[in-house]
Amino acid sequence: MPLLLWLLTLMLWLPGLGNLPLRDWDEGRVATVARSSTNLLPMKWQQPYLNKPPGLHAPMGQLIRAHGEQDALVRLLPALLSTLAVPLIVLIRRDLNGPDRHRRALLAGVVLMTLLPMARHGRLAMLDGTLVSCSLLLWWSWIRGRQHPLAALSAGIAGSGVLLLKPPALLGLGLIALVVGGRNSWPRWRGWIGLSLGLLPGLSWHLWHWSVRGDDALLMWGGQGLARITSSVGDGHGWWTPWVEVLEGGWPWLLLLPIGLHWAWRQRHNSAGRWELGLLLGSAALVLPLRTQLPWYSHLLWPPLALLCAEGLAQLLDSGAPRWVGRCWQVLGLGLSLAGLGTLVIREPQLPSLSLLLAGFGLLAGGQAIRHPQPQRRRRGLAILVIAWGLALLALWHSRLWLWELNESWDPRPVAAQVRTLPADASVWLKGPTRPSLGWYAGRNLLQYRKSEPPKGPYWLVSNKPMPGCLPSQDPARGEWQLWKCQ
Repeated sequence: MPLLLWLLTLMLWLPGLGNLPLRDWDEGRVATVARSSTNLLPMKWQQPYLNKPPGLHAPMGQLIRAHGEQDALVRLLPALLSTLAVPLIVLIRRDLNGPDRHRRALLAGVVLMTLLPMARHGRLAMLDGTLVSCSLLLWWSWIRGRQHPLAALSAGIAGSGVLLLKPPALLGLGLIALVVGGRNSWPRWRGWIGLSLGLLPGLSWHLWHWSVRGDDALLMWGGQGLARITSSVGDGHGWWTPWVEVLEGGWPWLLLLPIGLHWAWRQRHNSAGRWELGLLLGSAALVLPLRTQLPWYSHLLWPPLALLCAEGLAQLLDSGAPRWVGRCWQVLGLGLSLAGLGTLVIREPQLPSLSLLLAGFGLLAGGQAIRHPQPQRRRRGLAILVIAWGLALLALWHSRLWLWELNESWDPRPVAAQVRTLPADASVWLKGPTRPSLGWYAGRNLLQYRKSEPPKGPYWLVSNKPMPGCLPSQDPARGEWQLWKCQ
């Protein structure tokens, strides 16, 4: 069952990886670091990169150098590693006690597989999807560790994965396992040896990194790690960001969360209820206090939410109650269907009409069938909803809107193509906000133009406004970003 669900996840998440350019900030920066780092010391252009370890950057760089710099190839490895979260959550739920655990495990995997934020962020060239997979491997191995000595080794390997992605996160993820599992889940002495061996690669890299770069290496733990709890780093958003992400992205399953919470509370003395509540509270404790909030930081919340929503879904399939869930799905489906028809009427090609229509049909038909008194009809209704929602996701990937953040700024690829024609020693500057994706596509580091300290001598400038002493490289269009030659 986990293998089959993983194959379905690959079919659902991977299509259309390269149909849109890399996004700023993280995708452009991750791709640039991957290309710049030719060994286990992360680099950004010719400078040491002290933000994150090379756990994902290094294999991405090998893939890029071997097969080219296509957008789909850049996103392929992070997307593949992100899909592992679906079979892992099935394994976690299957190893927790309680009645009907195999079916509930399957439902948890289906919920996680069809969550839009989980799939969308998992497809990007970022670290967060891989981090979620490592965290689930760590928790699953810890659940099995006392009965299976090799599971402690895999827990250590998962911990090394976290250390090579976002090191401070291991403190919180490990604490969740220790507290939720309790002392009875701690491995025996052989297990501790296996755990230590598994952690050895991650710890060894950090010790070696510190020996090479000295105290600068501690920035991964402090300034770029634990400091995000106490201070705002970079262009973060407010405290409300995780709440908004959950309320916006948890559909159609979010309605089942209160039912799942009620079930888990009643089962809190059993491993299933204890772990589901513990993972949700622990993940929330890691995410919500952060002073620096970005939308993808809430990625860690989706697996615990999927587990709890799956419990509510199991109750809905068993009893057909509460019936208001089916009604709400129908209302939501009607709204999505009308929105899809509206986009067809106005003939706006940028809007995902087919995706809206498929999702709306699935909710209308599934919501109607899920209220039927016969269990077989309810199961059929769920199948209709899941298939239609999955097809809606596939339709969204093939639209121009699945990476909607790209609409917030200009496409860097035309200007980058102009920059690539310049000599290698040309001085190229950017007037305006930093664009890591522009540097990635241009193949060089663009210096930041400052009016107080203008560059000296002949140089090239990327700008959307005429500058004194600068001539456009082609006929200028008003407000369009392009390359200017300046004296």
